[in-house]
Amino acid sequence: MTAFPAIAEWPAVLGVRSGGTVQLMADVTRMGWAYRRAGLRFDANAFLSAFLDAVGPRGNVLVPTFNFDLRSGDAFDVRTTRSISGALANAALDHPAFLRTQHPLHSFAVAGADSARIAASTHKGSFDEGSPFAFLLQKHATLLAIDLPLNDALTFVHYVEQRERVSYRRTRDLRIAYVDAEGRPGERWYELFAKKPGHVNRFDGLEDLLVQAAACRTIGTGGTHTISVDLAKAYDVIEKDIRENAARSIHHFSLKVWCTDSMKSMLRTFGLRTGKERLAHAARTT
Repeated sequence: MTAFPAIAEWPAVLGVRSGGTVQLMADVTRMGWAYRRAGLRFDANAFLSAFLDAVGPRGNVLVPTFNFDLRSGDAFDVRTTRSISGALANAALDHPAFLRTQHPLHSFAVAGADSARIAASTHKGSFDEGSPFAFLLQKHATLLAIDLPLNDALTFVHYVEQRERVSYRRTRDLRIAYVDAEGRPGERWYELFAKKPGHVNRFDGLEDLLVQAAACRTIGTGGTHTISVDLAKAYDVIEKDIRENAARSIHHFSLKVWCTDSMKSMLRTFGLRTGKERLAHAARTT
């Protein structure tokens, strides 16, 4: 456990180096309370800028700004639609150094050497080879998840699942009323890589495998808990589990979840949303 760091010290504490590529996630509400208890003020904008300074002009910082709950017929404006991924995501969208990638379900706020290229990519599926997830693998990026469990942070798993064509997921087309970065409206079609009813991703077993492979470590910092994942090493672990262990370390089937999924599907048939979906929709549009 280290002493409570100043905002500018976070990248060094978490091992960020010049020229690196970082996927950054954090529960900033918990961080804000931790700072308040220490008699300090947390500033998400300064926090993001600290990581940009740390990676320097040759590096990159990517912050997930997801809206994975979008349904066919929903609207998405890449300039103004808020993310359901939390306060850090929306702070990154407001930060002048960041651009937003185009996919409505799994967009990222990106800043750094390759940001313009990533933001210009047009890929139909969230986890296609032109996606930010492919870029993270190419760059041997590090995922830093502060005060978040691995289950909420490692969306990268789905990229490996798609490449391995797992049997418990399938692609589904979505029609989105889309407004692009120049304000031009139009209709676009995207692919949702959705789990089949009853299937659930759960990474309890995976986390142990990642630690054993030196792909994952935890860092205690001033009362916070950070999971650091080497995504290239993690890819190999996930791929092996899918191929040799029937993906048992990353997913399971639940009859209870199957019933819930079936009910949700029935509601959607009638154009209805669950309470959780209505809250996420409201957060995105306000």
